[in-house]
Amino acid sequence: MLVLSDLERRCVITVLADRSKESLDAYLATWSEQTRAAVEEVALDLWQPYHLAVAALLPIARISADRFHVMKNLNDQVTAARRQIQRAAPESEKAQLKGCRWLLVKNEENLTEAEQAKLVLLSEVSPALKQLHSLKEEFRSIFETAPSRSTAAVELAKWIEQAEQSGLKGLAKFVGTLRNWWDVILNYFHNHLTSGFVEGMNNKLKVIKRSGFGYRNFEHFRLRVLMECGGSSSAH
Repeated sequence: MLVLSDLERRCVITVLADRSKESLDAYLATWSEQTRAAVEEVALDLWQPYHLAVAALLPIARISADRFHVMKNLNDQVTAARRQIQRAAPESEKAQLKGCRWLLVKNEENLTEAEQAKLVLLSEVSPALKQLHSLKEEFRSIFETAPSRSTAAVELAKWIEQAEQSGLKGLAKFVGTLRNWWDVILNYFHNHLTSGFVEGMNNKLKVIKRSGFGYRNFEHFRLRVLMECGGSSSAH
């Protein structure tokens, strides 16, 4: 399914039966021209068909890459790079590197004391993993502290240079993602719009599904979601 949310009112607008571009096109086309022209900004993941649909049907809206999905993309590549490093490590080090996955992708300030101690040990054993973790945290810091689009552009360009000079081949794919989606990623820094609350909403939808012991009828589920999550089946 595809869930559309109002990021200001923090509620569900509608639930579509599938995640296809055609379904999104058809739904947005039901909105009046005035309503579509009133949408100022949209946060999306990095799937091209949705960007094309929004650009065509919400022509005034600025499209921002959703921060949650950008960080998830980075963490996925950090995990891939970690696996490469661990596989290439000497046998004497592999035992010490076990169980380090969450140490690298978890926000550093959220690590427990035990996890922080293990991260220090990890950094001593593998300088490559230390560098990988540092680059991930530096990237996250840019998203949390850059005050403007122009500042973010400079800082992200420097980050790309550091990532390329690091020799960590596992980050090459993410650097490519940054370059391919450069403008929409930088658009985040206009208003720092994010759909982070949607992750909590998704958990709520799972609870609704479980409480109904599953739904065989999509329309019944859609109406229940709109009732529970403050949306409206006629947002336009």
